[in-house]
Amino acid sequence: MSAENAVIAAAAPRRSFGRFALKLRVSGVVAFLVILGAIFAVLSPQFLNAQNLSAIVSNAAILSIVAAAQAVVLITRNLDVSVGSIMGFAAYLTADFAAQHQGIGPILILMPMIIGGMLGALNGLLVAYGKVSPLIATLGTMSIYRGLTYLYARGQEVTSNMLPRWMLETVDLRVGGFPVLVILAVVVVAILGAFLRFFPVGRRIYAVGSNPVASAYFGLRTERIVLLAYVICGVLCGLAGFLYAARVGTVTVILASGWELTSLAAAVVGGVSVTGGSGLVAGAALGAVVLATIDNGLVLLRVPEFWRMFIQGSAIVGAATADVIIGAQIRKSLQSRRRGTI
Repeated sequence: MSAENAVIAAAAPRRSFGRFALKLRVSGVVAFLVILGAIFAVLSPQFLNAQNLSAIVSNAAILSIVAAAQAVVLITRNLDVSVGSIMGFAAYLTADFAAQHQGIGPILILMPMIIGGMLGALNGLLVAYGKVSPLIATLGTMSIYRGLTYLYARGQEVTSNMLPRWMLETVDLRVGGFPVLVILAVVVVAILGAFLRFFPVGRRIYAVGSNPVASAYFGLRTERIVLLAYVICGVLCGLAGFLYAARVGTVTVILASGWELTSLAAAVVGGVSVTGGSGLVAGAALGAVVLATIDNGLVLLRVPEFWRMFIQGSAIVGAATADVIIGAQIRKSLQSRRRGTI
């Protein structure tokens, strides 16, 4: 039996319960989204307007990519609070390069992904090989990456009239009535989900998060897997930063500030376990839709910013509490099974 299969076999009982619990979580998120939509539709006639619904899914599209990126790291039992700074740094450097090279084509999209991958690799090296706490490591790099953006920008911003027209127009295109941003987000999340589920490396990411000790014992190179997770996260954040820059037009040094908390909230609300080894990137994307719906509905109702922040924070606390309760129930069920077999 290979190391990977041995780890998977050892974690099989936990995952069987975990899958059942995860289905309940995802179903609960869908039900919550439907209830939210019904409530906002009653309180604000504008909510079900086609233009408003399009705005919700467009706003959720970029966040869903970042939430999926965050989910990959969370599955390994780590986290990344530098995602917003990675987005900002990659977006600013790419926008500035595009402004100086107007003739460059869509190949430009590779630049932020490469930058993001490099920044993610640094995070992974600190966490996986440097054995630095993921919270401390990425808090530090969050400040470093944002500081580098300030140093590079020197107080300047890249305005929309400086960017190539194709870059600004592409994000507003529609295919069959659907925004290109939404289609791209669905494709990215689907590819990432398939990678995690069907490819051996993707399954190892779950194995490491499910039981790091057993993974190392059976020969899996946990450091490399954690590093890979951070690189994937960085690449996707670079892509998201590019799309966000193209959507807002004017790129400043504070671009994507605060996305660290929002992406983490979306992933947790979508059923990705903070204790690792469980969750779906599709669930994280769904969590992004939930947060976008809440924010949109509260704006339509003219709810003050404080209450919007309070409700978002409450969603995180509620989702994290549910994750802890579900995890405890899984452990209790496993212990009962073990005692029954002795």
